[in-house]
Amino acid sequence: MEWTIILFSNNLKHPIMKKITLMVAAMMTMGMLSLTSCSEKTKDSANETVEEAKEDMDDNVAEAKSDIKEAGNDFEAKVKEDKESLKADIDEAVAKLDKKIEDADAKMEKATDKEKAKWRDRKKELNEEKEDLQASWKDAQNETADKWDAFKAETKEKIAKAKADIRD
Repeated sequence: MEWTIILFSNNLKHPIMKKITLMVAAMMTMGMLSLTSCSEKTKDSANETVEEAKEDMDDNVAEAKSDIKEAGNDFEAKVKEDKESLKADIDEAVAKLDKKIEDADAKMEKATDKEKAKWRDRKKELNEEKEDLQASWKDAQNETADKWDAFKAETKEKIAKAKADIRD
C-alpha cells in the first residue's frame, strides 16, 4: 500500500499526470453540474409525464362512459325490438286461438251432448291459453331490461305450447 501511495504521489509530480488529474477533476465537476441541471429537467419531464397520464386517464374514463352509454342504448334498442317481435308472435298466436275457439263453437252446434262437453272443455283450455298470452303481453310492458331475457324465454314457451295445442 505504501508503494501505491508513493507511486501515486510520485506520478503527480509528472506533468502528464497533473494534466490527467486536472482533466479528471474538471470532468467530475462538469458531471456534477450536469447532474444538478438534469435533475431539474428530469423533474419537469416527470411533471409533464404525470400531467399527460392524467389527461390520458380522463380521456379513457370519458371514452369508457361513452361506451357504457352506447351499450346501454344498444341493449334498450334490442329489448324494444324483442318486445315488438314478441308482441307480433303473441298477436299471431291469439288470432289462431280465436280461430280455434270459433271452430270449437261451430262444432258444438252440430255435436251430440257427449261431444259438446268435449268441445266445451277444449274451448275452455283454448280461452285459458289466450288469456295467459294476453296477460304475458301486459307483463312484458312492465318488465325491466334486467329480467327481459328470462321473461322472453318464458313467454316463447307459452306461445309454443299454444301453437302445439292449435295443431291438435
